[in-house]
Amino acid sequence: MEIKLNYTIRPKAHQSVRLSKKGYTYTPKNVKLYKNEIAKQTLSQLPKDFQIIKHSTPIFVEYLHYIYKYPARWTKDQKTKFTYRISSPDLLDNINKAFMDALEGIVFENDMSICYVKDLRKYYGEKYEIKIKLVY
Repeated sequence: MEIKLNYTIRPKAHQSVRLSKKGYTYTPKNVKLYKNEIAKQTLSQLPKDFQIIKHSTPIFVEYLHYIYKYPARWTKDQKTKFTYRISSPDLLDNINKAFMDALEGIVFENDMSICYVKDLRKYYGEKYEIKIKLVY
């Protein structure tokens, strides 16, 4: 089976857990809001009869694209050329952490079931967007 999901949200990196003055750990508010929005958009796209992907099921990610809006200062000519985004957040861990954590418990039981990622990119486009296709 396969699931294609599209999100209209700015990709955000997972910030480290913070430490309060009293020594308690907490997740920053902007990370919580990002994860909640991902969860909300996910639930609105899943089929009514969708069953969460069990922990023992291998998951393959056909593509996972993080698309950032073109900078306002770019010319029309710059916008016509495909351009990868070479800046923070880094693609391999920080940006994936928050997104995959948000899908955990909704799409799959645990993100450690993801065995293979075929096409992982971050680049510029017309609007902020995240696109993913899962096969299981």
